[in-house]
Amino acid sequence: MDPMPGENATTPTVVEVARLLQGPPENRARLVSLFGSIDSSLKRTMVHYILDVPGAGYRVLEDMMNGSVPSITPVSPAAAWYERELKDQYGVELFGHPDPRSLLLHENWPGNCHPMVDSTQAVPWADEHYEFLQVEGDGVCEVAVGPVHAGIIEPGHFRFSVVGDNVLFLELRHFYTHKGTERLFQGTPVSSGQMLAESVSGDNCFAHAVAYCQAIEEAHAVTAPPLAQLVRLIGLELERMVAHIADVGALSGDIAFMLPAAYCSRIKEDLLQTSVRVIGSRFWRGIAVPGGVTRDISPSAAEMLREAVMQASGEFAKMAAIMLDRPSVQSRFEAAGVLHHSVAGDLAVVGPVARASGIDADIRRDHPYGAYRGLNFEIPSLHYGDVLARTRVRIDEVACSAQLILDALTQLQAGPIRTEVPQDVAFEGFSAIESPRGELLYWVKGEAGMLTRCHIKSPSFQNWPALPHAVVGNVIADFPLINKSFNLSYSGCDR
Repeated sequence: MDPMPGENATTPTVVEVARLLQGPPENRARLVSLFGSIDSSLKRTMVHYILDVPGAGYRVLEDMMNGSVPSITPVSPAAAWYERELKDQYGVELFGHPDPRSLLLHENWPGNCHPMVDSTQAVPWADEHYEFLQVEGDGVCEVAVGPVHAGIIEPGHFRFSVVGDNVLFLELRHFYTHKGTERLFQGTPVSSGQMLAESVSGDNCFAHAVAYCQAIEEAHAVTAPPLAQLVRLIGLELERMVAHIADVGALSGDIAFMLPAAYCSRIKEDLLQTSVRVIGSRFWRGIAVPGGVTRDISPSAAEMLREAVMQASGEFAKMAAIMLDRPSVQSRFEAAGVLHHSVAGDLAVVGPVARASGIDADIRRDHPYGAYRGLNFEIPSLHYGDVLARTRVRIDEVACSAQLILDALTQLQAGPIRTEVPQDVAFEGFSAIESPRGELLYWVKGEAGMLTRCHIKSPSFQNWPALPHAVVGNVIADFPLINKSFNLSYSGCDR
């Protein structure tokens, strides 16, 4: 990465990041996240790179902004959205970036106002223009979908370039409901930050709460009690079961096969109602807190949950087998929306989407945390990369999650459920967990019991750029099915 003419020289940090990202395939690092913060003592913007280095684990590199920063997108395409977000949030200029357009901030937002460093109390209304990419040629038409959709889903814009029914190109335009959650964390007490984390993505709220709590614990060098770690594992795997069962049902509904859709909806509801009886919350809100959990699982509740999980897992497996055995389902799912292994690797895709494209990666196994340490369990993966593969991975993961829950329930023993977290120290740290959609990371910094920065690496933010690659070459009528097979969160992305 040679310095651009007239720009600052490439920094040693960026050189090291580029070296790690360009190594031989077996030693090549994966970009986990890229974000900014303000150094309180020097009043300068810091750029943070988190990499997953084979054999060495997570590695954090930091660079102090001095004018502009060299873009690493030409080296790692996975950095494209992160760097555009960095520019929007902090005003960091990135020379060499192939797409300098705004990502988060829409046309009504002034270009000289950056929400992580400037006041947002009275932002003047602007009237900027966003240039969509255009495909030229005979017979090319544009089809705009959204941002307003039917039903209750959140807004997102999809602009297709098609010839007839065949998709040549798809451009995404999201962040219509960007909540500024990372700014809201600033000045929030450590002890209540998990409530804000729970609001990021409603169907993965427990995963967000646990990731936040583990980041706080890592930053303060405290460990949640073994019982609390088991309760967290049970909640995380139950959330994964609910999410995957709902996804498979929704995929069936997208092709008008309503019996499995209704059946999966009922199984999901059974598990949510069991959660109320076992832990007092359908979605396990208010359970994870820094240092542990707020509630234990009694022996009678454990038995109730064991029976519910066994029944749900068995019923879902039977219905999934019936569903996938139908030729009409196979003809719609197979070879639709293929995300090739090389593209998934270049974009550092995570979660079930990655595992369906031949990337054998799971944070629970690769970077074990909490009660996952020492466990040996199978990680389902396939290499076809189509809708069918993503469906099958989720079906197999439901069975895996059910077994992890059943094993954890046998290990519950009376004991403390929470460790005190110090309130009078400066802290900095991060934690990553495997949420239902993939790797979810929280990076926190603060002092005296208050947060000064909280960065959220959302699996949906990571995976959205890969969706257009899976859609190209398909008929436009298959887009809802392909999109559903990725099942990315608008809210989790618009954090």
